[in-house]
Amino acid sequence: MDEKKSQYKDIPKKFHSYEKDGLFSNCIECDRELLNGDCDYVIEKAFRNYQGFKAEDVIFDYAICMDCAMEIQKRMSKESMSKIQEYMQKQMLERAQDLAKRDLTNVDELYSKCVFTNEDKSNCEEYQVFAFCRGDKMNLQMPPYMVSGPILDEISELLSNETRDELNGFFNKHFSPSPGMFEPDPRLILI
Repeated sequence: MDEKKSQYKDIPKKFHSYEKDGLFSNCIECDRELLNGDCDYVIEKAFRNYQGFKAEDVIFDYAICMDCAMEIQKRMSKESMSKIQEYMQKQMLERAQDLAKRDLTNVDELYSKCVFTNEDKSNCEEYQVFAFCRGDKMNLQMPPYMVSGPILDEISELLSNETRDELNGFFNKHFSPSPGMFEPDPRLILI
């Protein structure tokens, strides 16, 4: 099998659009066509689990082309970006040996546990999953991952007011969730 092709796998249903019940076809920010394969993009989905029940809700989901994601990151404060990068590097170094053992051929397992804590998604009240894609394929060179709610809260605390306003502006522009879905605060968007 060609090495270039083996790094790409079909996008699992977990990463499909909840609203369209299929693949994301356009960038949420610029409406660029994503499925023709000429650009990289990120899918982000947030879920709420109902502990004690086998039920979960999609809080929000979207796909954004890398050009737009980079533009949004440029508008984040340098202070916030520095703190987030430092936090993530520290967390990843602590888990480096565990992460190196992950089976990249088992896509479902890659996003079933928090990349920072190894907490299973079934034990999380909220969690977010991320995947890097091109066309109708997921790029396993940058494997999909899950971040648990408590880690998202820790990362949120690192944000400056300027960055928080920027991310809230993005969220408010694109989403109108059910009242009470984000008690007490809107969920962090990690572009």
